[in-house]
Amino acid sequence: MKYKVLLAGSSKKLISNFFMQMDFAFECMTSSVQFDDLKNHVQYFNPDIFIYCMRAETRDDLVTIASFHDVLGKSDIPFAAIGDSASMDFMSKIPNCMPELSIKLPMSTTDMEDTITRFIKRHKSSLSSAANIALSKALDENASNAFDTLAKLDSVFEEVQKEPEKENSGRQPESPDRHRILVVDDATIIHKTIKSFLDTKYEVATAISGKIALRFLNTKEVSLILLDYEMPEMNGPAVLEELRKDPYLASIPVVFLTGINDVEKIKNALALKPQGYLLKPVDRDSLLEKIKELVD
Repeated sequence: MKYKVLLAGSSKKLISNFFMQMDFAFECMTSSVQFDDLKNHVQYFNPDIFIYCMRAETRDDLVTIASFHDVLGKSDIPFAAIGDSASMDFMSKIPNCMPELSIKLPMSTTDMEDTITRFIKRHKSSLSSAANIALSKALDENASNAFDTLAKLDSVFEEVQKEPEKENSGRQPESPDRHRILVVDDATIIHKTIKSFLDTKYEVATAISGKIALRFLNTKEVSLILLDYEMPEMNGPAVLEELRKDPYLASIPVVFLTGINDVEKIKNALALKPQGYLLKPVDRDSLLEKIKELVD
């Protein structure tokens, strides 16, 4: 069984390790450090744990995480943080920002995976015990009324059944009133910029590499992919080739994001027949016009 892990933070290396080296234990998703983005990911992804991967975090980011901590608590989702001693000390000075699980670096990937897995199991066990106590109390209080007791048991049974249904439902559909757009770029500033342009009308998901994007697309439906042309390890053309191999993914419109000035490279990009390309820095009006053309 894989546990769902929602990741955020400025440590790209650490986030990549989750996707590349801990994928047998965890199903991972990334989020920007924006409150609405984090909140939407909790709603749609329903993670078993939120992990903040730290590297030179700003105070503003940590204040956002502190506010997000309240959202996690209401959903019974534990908050974990990974970083060096200096990062942990900095975090401890922010009110309401102390995680339920702190992992100080350096630590091997194997030990990290084991620590997180054992913590999630303990957390789920404690929730289960609390639920059993609540159920026993409900049964005792309503023992004189068989119909009320049966109704409570039916409700508990429905809750237990929800998770298996979710696991077998395939790709998670988009919200009926908000198209989902996936931004694939190794620069998080591009994620933040595009989200600021689109957040009021669209659900914006982000991925910092091609491999992470392909994993995301195996579990979520999207209406459009904004794809960086030049990325390390797996560039935009390589990602597009993988998309074309899958009958479902091949139908998703792809727009290249490129800052390149080389005419030949632009010609090569267009030869792959994407649905368009936009030059960086991305112009808001041009972006909205292209999305309107392809999605709305």
